Amino acid sequence: MRIIGGFHRGRKIKSINGMNTRPTSDFVREALFNIIGSDVVGSCFLDLFAGTGAVGIEALSRGAQNAIFIEKNPIACSIIKQNLLDLKLIGKGRVIQSDVISALKKLILEGNNFDIIFMDPPYFKNNIGATLDVLKDFNVAESIIIIQHPKDELLKFDGFACCKHKQYGRTALTFLTKE
Repeated sequence: MRIIGGFHRGRKIKSINGMNTRPTSDFVREALFNIIGSDVVGSCFLDLFAGTGAVGIEALSRGAQNAIFIEKNPIACSIIKQNLLDLKLIGKGRVIQSDVISALKKLILEGNNFDIIFMDPPYFKNNIGATLDVLKDFNVAESIIIIQHPKDELLKFDGFACCKHKQYGRTALTFLTKE
């Protein structure tokens, strides 16, 4: 796995062996960052269900001010931390080992705000709706929420408006803003 663009373009990052995580492909990551473009520069980025952390690390490489990675798998968290260390980004990234719902509630209480929220939950596990329900309580009025999901998974996003939807093979990216 490698970083597609930005300051660390072409650098390899570690990933987890096997398919317990499903890293966002280079193609989909490149498409994602082509869509959000310069909005990532100076942004506060939240990577939910972070897995390998490739998307949040890509955001940091492209100029995000900081990124928080939420992942419950301890091996994945250690790999994210190692990648941040190897790329000298450790001061810009915070890794939270937790389930997403608990971590989001804690971040809400801390008063955090994010410009870009990316989520790539395990497919067909009903995590998207529950996560969006928590995000409704978050100050996300100015945030872009991006959901990576299988193209045939139906999304319910009450309280949010879909501003863009793109498909890449069997994968889709849905972009939401709060209504």
